[in-house]
Amino acid sequence: MVEWRGEASARFPELRPYLERDSWSCHVFLFEVLQLALEAHRAGDEELLARSYGFARWCFEQPGRFLSNAAVVSFYEHVFDDWDLRHDVARRLPTEVMAQVRPLWEWRLPADKLAEVDRLLGVADHPA
Repeated sequence: MVEWRGEASARFPELRPYLERDSWSCHVFLFEVLQLALEAHRAGDEELLARSYGFARWCFEQPGRFLSNAAVVSFYEHVFDDWDLRHDVARRLPTEVMAQVRPLWEWRLPADKLAEVDRLLGVADHPA
């Protein structure tokens, strides 16, 4: 398995103390990165947004299922939790992630919000 802590440390020097804790799994770290991303959306911090979404995508693209799954369930599944940010969030989501995370959004979001997400993401034909 790819050593995610090294990549995380390089992208998030401000979180290095947390990475030294053995109790922090990639899942916990990705959820923390999501919180940073949501704060960065509110602050208009493009540099932090690029690092946050870049790390989630890096995890998603790694071989094997562990890091990819962690990115889906600990980051992408929750990106619409702050509904007011949906327009900004939608612009940052990679197309290849959507197919894997949409069933989780379907489970978590009310039908009207899911329809709005589909519209924002340009999903023409989505499952009923």
